[in-house]
Amino acid sequence: MAAPGSTVAAAADAGEELVLTGVSKQYGSTVVLDVAHLVLRRGEVVALAGENGAGKSTMMGIVSGAVQADSGTVSVCGRVLHGGPLEAQRLGVAMVSQEFPLVGQLSVAENLLLGKRPGGNRALVDRKALDAEARRMLQRVGLQVSTRRRVDMLAVGQRQLLEIAKALGHEPVVLILDEPTSALAEAESKRVLEIAREHAASGGIVVFVGHRMHEVLAVADRVVVLRNGRVVADMPAREATEARMVRAMVGRELEVLHLDGAAGTAGTPAFEARRLCAANLGPVDLEVGAGEVVGVAGLMGAGRSRLLHVLAGAIPATSGEMSLDGARYSPRSTRDAVAAGVGLVPEDRKTQALLLDSPIRWNATLAVARRVAWRRLVLTPRRDRAAAAGIVAAASVRCRTPEQTARSLSGGNQQRLVFGRWMAVGPHLLLLDEPTRGVDVGAKAEIYKLVAEQRRKGMAILVASSELEELLTICDRIVVMRRGRIAATLARAEFSKERVIAAAALDSGARL
Repeated sequence: MAAPGSTVAAAADAGEELVLTGVSKQYGSTVVLDVAHLVLRRGEVVALAGENGAGKSTMMGIVSGAVQADSGTVSVCGRVLHGGPLEAQRLGVAMVSQEFPLVGQLSVAENLLLGKRPGGNRALVDRKALDAEARRMLQRVGLQVSTRRRVDMLAVGQRQLLEIAKALGHEPVVLILDEPTSALAEAESKRVLEIAREHAASGGIVVFVGHRMHEVLAVADRVVVLRNGRVVADMPAREATEARMVRAMVGRELEVLHLDGAAGTAGTPAFEARRLCAANLGPVDLEVGAGEVVGVAGLMGAGRSRLLHVLAGAIPATSGEMSLDGARYSPRSTRDAVAAGVGLVPEDRKTQALLLDSPIRWNATLAVARRVAWRRLVLTPRRDRAAAAGIVAAASVRCRTPEQTARSLSGGNQQRLVFGRWMAVGPHLLLLDEPTRGVDVGAKAEIYKLVAEQRRKGMAILVASSELEELLTICDRIVVMRRGRIAATLARAEFSKERVIAAAALDSGARL
């Protein structure tokens, strides 16, 4: 229940709704949002669905005060929003975004209570009171980390839960959750859905944005679909189906991916690891065949991303052996890994893969610049543009021109751009870490097609994902990690959510 005197409790007397009336936003000649009238009521979880570029981020930005609407009004429980994020916060709006606006150099407690002074002393920081309040906030979301730990040492999933804890600390009326489970495994995602339901049950309004359809249908009371900036569907969740939502979002039926042909090739695996160990990892035995997609499942902190980063040369192996196409493979850096024929599409494309404020052209040819350069020495603009155009077209990156910045692209197009870069390289082993995190259903289907295409060409692919449905769809085999080790290996004929979850969660020796 909401705390007495909290914003949620006060809202009961001020009004029951978040109302958008005649809200529109335009960039240049492009109308990105045009909502005539939309009412969200206290006590309900409203799922906001739509492809990347449909207007969801713009709408949430306007409600949270971060974006100024060109026309229309937003009212929160009877009070009209006139200012920016601070006024929105005062009115009872809190937003958890995908960008994690946290201060990496500060501790968990300092981030949670930034600008506040628990303990009643405005001049000095009461560390004991700060830590106690921070622990209470962390318990609310089920995050078990030290309150003194620096935020830049946390995994992406831990930072996501930290951001949710911080938002709940404001006791908001309107809680906006933008892709809150995209970096989380099944157990952590379940807790986030519980938090959303609890907030609505206490009298709050929850706006839930997610691309995992089963989660949307599980948590929402109502589904609102945007397409091209307009509301094209508004239905009770009990009447919504995945097929109906997808049709409303993309305006067409999506092709279902079917893996064709046998996985892998006979003989020596394309990649092999034996007794591989690194910090908090191993020993790991792993094989990936040419033309095979192997999934890596596990709970948050199980070692999925760490395994991929060791294979990519970003984290040093401490013992064990690796081979690539029958030759010894022991990268000392990511440069060594790329030279040997290993590519990584990392979990966080914005900070680990893209030069956001540089042209799409530069991002596309980054890994093949020497190959397309004249005599491998001089990269002329003409050669660079020609190579970039081919990469952009092959990966189906939708852009006005390759000269626009990577930052201007939607999440799905950014991810396809990173894929296109590695498709141009043609690595022997492609490592995919959360390959569809934060992309819509249309972009997700296109990325799956790119994976299937590389599989048909004989590329060995290792995919780490917290989204079980994804692994069950695109993989030939799944290895399940627990505490830095492989706990189970499942062939496609053995696939089931129950088996994967049991292997990820049960102690060694438990029956699956």
